[in-house]
Amino acid sequence: MTQSNHIRNIVSSVSAAAILAGGSLFAGDYGKVVIDDKAPIEAWSPCDIFEYGTLYKGDGFIRKVSLNGRYHGQAISQNETITDPAGNTIRNGYHEWQHRRFRIGANIAFAGNVTLKTSTNISDGSGSGHGLTRAEFFNNWDEFYLDWEPEHHSDAKAPAKNFVLKYVELGKQKQTITREFSTTSRKILTVERSPIVNEVADQKPWGVTIGFEFGGIDHEIGGWLLGAGPNGGLNNWPDSRSRGGASYNFSVEISDATELFFDYVYVNNSDGLVNGGRAQNNYQANYEHTFAIGTESEWGRLGLITDFIIGVNREREGDSPWAVERDIPAGNDTWGLVIMPYYDITDKLQAVFKYSYMSEGEQQRTQRFASGVPGDTNYDFYRLNVENYHTIYAGLNYYVCDHNLKVMAGYEYATGDLYGVAGSVESGTWMLALRTYF
Repeated sequence: MTQSNHIRNIVSSVSAAAILAGGSLFAGDYGKVVIDDKAPIEAWSPCDIFEYGTLYKGDGFIRKVSLNGRYHGQAISQNETITDPAGNTIRNGYHEWQHRRFRIGANIAFAGNVTLKTSTNISDGSGSGHGLTRAEFFNNWDEFYLDWEPEHHSDAKAPAKNFVLKYVELGKQKQTITREFSTTSRKILTVERSPIVNEVADQKPWGVTIGFEFGGIDHEIGGWLLGAGPNGGLNNWPDSRSRGGASYNFSVEISDATELFFDYVYVNNSDGLVNGGRAQNNYQANYEHTFAIGTESEWGRLGLITDFIIGVNREREGDSPWAVERDIPAGNDTWGLVIMPYYDITDKLQAVFKYSYMSEGEQQRTQRFASGVPGDTNYDFYRLNVENYHTIYAGLNYYVCDHNLKVMAGYEYATGDLYGVAGSVESGTWMLALRTYF
């Protein structure tokens, strides 16, 4: 074959393929051929770096291996004024950078839609561990569980009369309780969660959860072992001293814009008379029974998250190291609420407002690092017992690369009474946070 004939044959083949393609793209417009010889090339973005965590992909027994991690750092500037029962004024405050969270883990996907999901807390010096003075690099497991999703699982709603198994998860995992706590720390909208939420939430115990759809409603049931072995390294498995617990949750769409949630967690703490875990790491909620009813709504750029929370039969606590307020006795109850509207000013800038109330309980972050003793820089993690506690938060979030890289800034005002005595506490806190994950 001569060179010219060879070229003619190539051109003829390409032309025939183009005619067939053109016929399918432009039905009824015979003889018209469109050849796109300039395929679009996606421009690389610095945000693409967060997609580089995959180490392996294949079609065998192991389908995918990927790394995951997050770093959350924050600058905190707080001033707190405490009025004790004698009418004395005590001023407390601190200004520092905190390594709030530092976690590294790996996910391994197997055939049959089974995935091992792991995450470890790293020693970082302040916020999420025991500091670099400890011998181990890894503090403990944050999460360690197997997730199985049946092949027939679909995001589409099943007919109301059908039962559809959606997932089974086994291992150390987060319980579903309240909207704020159920939302991963990678995607929460404020620098810290509300005091009432931290008061009733657990510390990711070991257990099994089963998610299913029935009656047009999403359900989840869970069984838990509350308590784990000695703190240190990764040795925080359940042991013979662990007590049991259970949970139930459902969610249902009540309108095109709003979803309703119900959460319940049970802890076997003998009406609050004993610690629910008993083992050295408790990993359980403070209350025997915790209930939460919440909503999530979106109307275009405007959104709203709400929770009404009740805790019944609080566990017994140790003696308070400070004499200005009383211990919360075993069996006490609490209740509170969270109202959090937010508005997407632009595709990257978001405004958030939050009001929360707690009838009684411990102060939570950002007070976590202050001892309450003027001039004390040891940060012994002591928090006051309070009642009638209100917090108001206003902030802005800037999403550089969506939730993978964002900057959060906010101010929180908190005020309440010392628990069980005449006295009050008031604080103002400025926060600037950097959040990133892959």
